Amino acid sequence: MPSEQAEPMRPVFTCVACGCVYMPPKSMAYPHLGLTASPLHCGEAACRRAVAQLPRQLQALCAKAAWSQAKTWTAKTPTPATAHPRHRPRPASRPEGSRSKLR
Repeated sequence: MPSEQAEPMRPVFTCVACGCVYMPPKSMAYPHLGLTASPLHCGEAACRRAVAQLPRQLQALCAKAAWSQAKTWTAKTPTPATAHPRHRPRPASRPEGSRSKLR
C-alpha cells in the first residue's frame, strides 16, 4: 500500500527492438552494468545494438515520443488499494418464479 507521501509513478517504456515493457531505475542509469538507461531499448545487448544501427534522427524522434508518452504515467500518483474489497454477489440469471425448458 502506498505511503501517505506517495511519490509520482516511474516511467514505463516499450523496447523498440524486442517489444518488451520495462521500467528503468529512477536515476536512468544501471550502475552495476555501467550503462545509462534509454527510453528506446531495454538492457539486453542485442536490443542496444539494434537501436544503435537506427539513424540518429529516428532515434531522437522515437525517444521524444517515448518520453511524452511516459510523462502521462509519471504525472499520476498511486492510489491506495482497498484493504478489504467487498464481495459482490452474482446476480440471479433469471427471476425466481420463472420457468425453464427443463421443467
